[in-house]
Amino acid sequence: MVFYGFRRVVAAAALLFAGSAAAAQDPDEAALLQHFDKVDVWHFPVDITVRYNNQDAVLTRELVFQPEPPKGELCYVRFDLVKGEGDYGYGFKPDAAPGERKNTIWGVNVLKRGTVLDQHYSALKLNVIYFFVEGPKTETSKAFCVQKQSAPTAEAGAAYKGPWSGLVTKARAIHGWPAKNKP
Repeated sequence: MVFYGFRRVVAAAALLFAGSAAAAQDPDEAALLQHFDKVDVWHFPVDITVRYNNQDAVLTRELVFQPEPPKGELCYVRFDLVKGEGDYGYGFKPDAAPGERKNTIWGVNVLKRGTVLDQHYSALKLNVIYFFVEGPKTETSKAFCVQKQSAPTAEAGAAYKGPWSGLVTKARAIHGWPAKNKP
């Protein structure tokens, strides 16, 4: 009986270790864990296809974190492109300086292409990942967040092109990492 209980404890510890190791396999989360005590991840999936005579999809979103708001401060918003075809754009509004914008508001656009006789579709599938942090380990930890978000990359939201919607739609974020997507 004692041996059976010991096996259960060892199995539970192995699962706990495997779960934390899997979470830390993401390079951004691993880098943030070097600068902060805790990292909490939220995400929002985007999956839009515009075909033939459908109208262009131009959306601006503000994420709402429910049922409980995340603990800690928002450090970094990452855009993970899963699939993109045709004419599309995503990220933060380009004319807003990183320090002035609200990092829970971002936009996507998926536009029709071609002529009336020769039409092509456009598609965009991505995951918007939010990293919340607690407990900075050094005085430069918060500067690391600013550095990550202000990078001139599509992952940091700096590659937005095309029209921007003035209407902001609220959307609900999902706690944790997205399931692995296949393009």
